[in-house]
Amino acid sequence: MGPLASEDQSLDVDAFVAASADLVSTPASDDGSVTAFLSRFPLPLILRALDAGSPSQTRGMEGLEEGDKEMGGTEDAEAAVKLQQAAVQALFRVFKSNGVLPILPSLLPYAEKGMLSPSPDMRRLCCFALQRMAEGGEEEMQELGSQGEMAKQVVGEGLVRCLGDEKLSVAAAATDALAAFCRSSLGVSLIFSSDHLYKLTRSSHSQVQQRVVEAALRLANQSQHAMSAVEKLDLLHPLVQQLQGVAGEGEIGAEGGGDTGAGRSGGGANEDGGDALAALAACELISEFVNSSVGAQLLEPRIDEIHSALIQICTKASTAATPAAAAAAAHLGLDLLLTAVLKCAARLTSPATPGVMAPLTLIQADEVAALFNSICEAWERSEEHVPVEMAEGYFDALTTYARSTHGSRLLLHPRRHVITFVLKHASLHALASVFGADRVEGSEPVQMVPVHGTHSGISGVDEGKDPEGGGGGGMGVDLEVGGTGSRS
Repeated sequence: MGPLASEDQSLDVDAFVAASADLVSTPASDDGSVTAFLSRFPLPLILRALDAGSPSQTRGMEGLEEGDKEMGGTEDAEAAVKLQQAAVQALFRVFKSNGVLPILPSLLPYAEKGMLSPSPDMRRLCCFALQRMAEGGEEEMQELGSQGEMAKQVVGEGLVRCLGDEKLSVAAAATDALAAFCRSSLGVSLIFSSDHLYKLTRSSHSQVQQRVVEAALRLANQSQHAMSAVEKLDLLHPLVQQLQGVAGEGEIGAEGGGDTGAGRSGGGANEDGGDALAALAACELISEFVNSSVGAQLLEPRIDEIHSALIQICTKASTAATPAAAAAAAHLGLDLLLTAVLKCAARLTSPATPGVMAPLTLIQADEVAALFNSICEAWERSEEHVPVEMAEGYFDALTTYARSTHGSRLLLHPRRHVITFVLKHASLHALASVFGADRVEGSEPVQMVPVHGTHSGISGVDEGKDPEGGGGGGMGVDLEVGGTGSRS
C-alpha cells in the first residue's frame, strides 16, 4: 500500500497496521505504549485513516483531498477496510489511556459523524469515546458542556439513537456511555435535554423497547438526578397500555378486542394473537422492575393499573386452562400469556432480589393467587393431562411465589387446588422448589404435616369446608408458612 498524505506527514499503512496490532496487545495500564504510539502516529493522522477507510470511500477514495488519494487509487475495498479496522482497534486502546482524557471533548464532532457510520465498529468506538469523556474529571465534563448544542445533540440524540441500534454490541456500548453520563447532573441534563429517549421507549419494536426499559432502569440507579429524570419518562405507560389493550372488552386475540389500541407492539388485536404477544412482552418488561428497589419505586404510580389489567387478563385467559380451549389457546399464544401473567404477578409478590419490597399489596396479591387456585381447580376437575408447556409455566410461577414466605402463604395456604395440582403434576425437583427449597429469605421451608380425621389438613379449613366455599377437602397435609413481606 502507498502512503496516506497529511499536511506535514504521510502514513505508512503497513507499518500502521502492524503497530496497531502491537498496541492492542499491551495492558490497559501501560500508558507509555500509548504515548509512544501517538508520537509515531499523531491522533489527527489516525482520524484521517478512519476517513480513508470508511465504506463510503473505498471506491476511488471520493471526498478526500488530492494528496490523500495517493493512498492508492487502484487499491481495492479490502485494503481500505483493513486500514479502518486497524485505526478503530488502535483508538479503542488509545481511549483507554487516562492521558488522553483531556483531549476527548475536542473530538465531539468526530463522534457525531462516527455514530452515523455504516460500520458497527465505528459506532461502537464513538460510544466508547463518549463513555470515556463522561468518566473523565470535572474539568473534562465542563469542557464538554461548554460545547452547548453540539454536546446535547451528540449525547442526547446520537447516544440514544445507538441505544436502539440493530447491533447489540453498539447498543451495549451506548448503554455503558449513558450510564457513565448519568453519574453527574450535567450528564443527566445532556441526555434528557430532548425527548429522544422518551420516543424510543414508545418504540413499536418490542425488542428495542425491552432494551430501552432495561437501560433506563440502569440509568435510574446511577444517581438521584437520573432517577428523577427517568421517573418523568413514565416508562410503564406504553406497557400498561399494552396490558389494557388485551384486558378490554371482547375476547383476547379476537378481531377488535380491547378498547385501548395505543401503544400496542402487536399492531392491534388480530386473529394471530397480536394482542396476546404484546401483553406477553409487557409482562416480561414489568417483571424487570422488581430487580432493584429503584425499579420497584418506579412501579408505584402504576401498580394499581397493572394489578387491574393482570386480573382481567388472567380471568379471560384462564379459559385456556380448560381442555376444550387448549388447542385454540395454543394457536393464539394465550397459554403463554396466561403463564406470563401468573409469573409477572409472582414476581410482583415475591421479588427475586432480597430487600426489595413487593409492589403488590396483600389484597392485590391475594386476588391473583385466588385466580391461580381457580385455574388449578379447572384442571383438577378435568380428566385431561395438563400440556407440558403450560405445566412448566405454572411451576415457574409457583417457584417464584415460593421464594418468599409471604408468597408461599398466599399461594399454598390455604389454596387447596394449587396444592393438589402441585402434588399431582410436579417433579421431585419442582416439588422441592415450590415448597421452599430455593427460598431467598433464609426462613424455614413450608412444612407438610400428615393429619387424620375429618379435618381437611389445611389451616382455615374445618369440618370439610374449603376456604373458597367449595366442598369438603381431605388433602391429608397441613401447611405451616411463616412471615409476610409485602405492602399492607
